[in-house]
Amino acid sequence: MSTTASRTPRTIRELRDLYDAGDLTPVDAVEDALARIGADELRAFAHTRATEAREEAQQAARRWAAGTPLGPLDGVPVAVKSMVAMAGMPQDAGSRVLEGRYAYRDATLVGALRQAGAVIVGTTTMDEFALTTLGPARNPFDPGRTAGGSSGGSAVAVRAGMCFAAIGTDTGGSVRIPAACCAVVGLKPTYGLLPTDGIIPLAWSLDHAGPIGRTVADVALMLDVLLSGAGGTGGSGGFDPAVGAGLAGARIGVPSDEYLGIAEPHVLRDFRTAVDAARAGGAEIVPVELPDQDEVKAVHWPVLSAEMAAYHLRRFGAAEDRYDAPMKDGIAAGAAVTTEEYLRAQRGRPILRATVDEALTGVDVIALPTLAVDPPELGRTEVELGGRPEDAVAAMVRLTSLANHTGHPAVSVPPGAAPEGRPAGVQLIGRHYDEPRLLAVAAGLEALS
Repeated sequence: MSTTASRTPRTIRELRDLYDAGDLTPVDAVEDALARIGADELRAFAHTRATEAREEAQQAARRWAAGTPLGPLDGVPVAVKSMVAMAGMPQDAGSRVLEGRYAYRDATLVGALRQAGAVIVGTTTMDEFALTTLGPARNPFDPGRTAGGSSGGSAVAVRAGMCFAAIGTDTGGSVRIPAACCAVVGLKPTYGLLPTDGIIPLAWSLDHAGPIGRTVADVALMLDVLLSGAGGTGGSGGFDPAVGAGLAGARIGVPSDEYLGIAEPHVLRDFRTAVDAARAGGAEIVPVELPDQDEVKAVHWPVLSAEMAAYHLRRFGAAEDRYDAPMKDGIAAGAAVTTEEYLRAQRGRPILRATVDEALTGVDVIALPTLAVDPPELGRTEVELGGRPEDAVAAMVRLTSLANHTGHPAVSVPPGAAPEGRPAGVQLIGRHYDEPRLLAVAAGLEALS
């Protein structure tokens, strides 16, 4: 990138300021992104669109030179997960089952990015059909560990400077988990706030789409662009985290030590450090009660696996031998879920939602660690949690899947009080459609020292 190190932009705001001043052009930014992608050893990208991105960057550069940018993302390099439809690009969802499949139209969210002038440099890697959380992207802090999933490629691309923001999907935590693994910001908005048309489903009643960025401000900007382009209004309420963000007067609900005790000890210490820093920054910490984690787990897996199996058996049943083992096992397990078991799990969801609604009474947000465990080593499918072995995917979604069942918006943010040299993430859960307040508190945590 043709800037000095001190002027290399980290955020979308900084990039736009350089465009506006004429010190950098979209061509420079896109060439830098493509160079980083070309040197990628973290397996962040599945497919690139270099020729198209360069053409779009030139068009954006002409608009900036004329003082007529299309919108706040004009000329900004971004990426989308490979299960999201982009006309003329492979939409393989990380699976051999869809190898060679190309999308014939844009998903609504891709259309929103194009409308705002964003330059989509490619599609990111993901776990097959978004089922697991273990790869294939490598963790930028330790390439011997997973970057989380299923939107791991999107989080890695953002963290490693291959793009400034990306779209991910979240069915049990798949935006927030990789965000925590890579120390970036990932938002799962309120269920249904962002459209999911053109996105291959995992489980229709749990699926969300959401943005990943380096800062809360970038995620808020992405949310506004995505929602406005989808025919809605600004989802962050015009909130600018760079102006007046703070925790003074915020009320943050925190569950009991007993509830969090199953997390790895150092994860819990990091979380408590962030909570103490938030208190010192003027926030009031309020104890809250949340649904039992094992109860959430008992609801989560029947719903997810049954809905996944119904989708895949109806469409791709003849391709069974082309699925990887986790998908084969998951589809088989889902096919074995009885109607009674599925309905029982669905009946449990309003109870979970009511409990979270009650916990949010009198507080602005609820705070939890995003992850109860460190990112597992590559190839490891089991971890120790609470002194006993647990499936690695189940351990990683233990604290995130709740918000998928209740539909509450949730964000993972690396707190400013986090330790150096390793990733950390605090998960905040807010009231339905109250993304502005959720992002305001997230920005306060981000700014902690």
